[in-house]
Amino acid sequence: MKILKFSWETEYSWGIGKSTTKRIVQRKTEFCFIDKFEEIKMENNSFAVTLSDNIFLKEELLNEYYIKLKFPSYFGFNWDALYDCLAYMENIQQKNVIIYHNALPQLNDNDMKIYLKILKDSSGEWIGMDWCANNHTINIYFSMQDYDKVQQLIG
Repeated sequence: MKILKFSWETEYSWGIGKSTTKRIVQRKTEFCFIDKFEEIKMENNSFAVTLSDNIFLKEELLNEYYIKLKFPSYFGFNWDALYDCLAYMENIQQKNVIIYHNALPQLNDNDMKIYLKILKDSSGEWIGMDWCANNHTINIYFSMQDYDKVQQLIG
C-alpha cells in the first residue's frame, strides 16, 4: 500500500455578540493506493462504496456519487454540491465512510484536478471538532496503478 498524506490547520470562530469562541482544528487527509478492494480494513461501523470503472464525464461521476452515497434530493449535480454533500454527510449514519476507485474517472485534467481537490478537502478526519454532531471520517482509496497519475495531478 502507498499513501499520500495531507495535513493542515484551520481556525474556526463562533458565538454571539461579545462572547466569541475560537478554536484551532486540524484536518488530516490521506489518499491510499492498494491493489484490490479486499485490502481495505473495514471497521464495524463503516459504509463503503466502489465507484464505477467506466466514468468518462463529470455528470456521470456526480450521478454515481448521488446514487451510491445516497445524496439528498436537493443535490445540485455540480462540484460545489459534491463538496458540500461529502463535507456534511448528513445522509450516512455510519461514521467511517470508504470511497474506493477501482480505476480513475477518465475526466479531462482540469476536472480531475478539481475532483481530487474536493476529495482532499472533504475527506479525512477533523481533529478538535468533537462539538460537531456530524463528524464523519471519509477514507479515499485508489488502485495502485493510478498512484503516479494522482500524484502528478495534485502536484
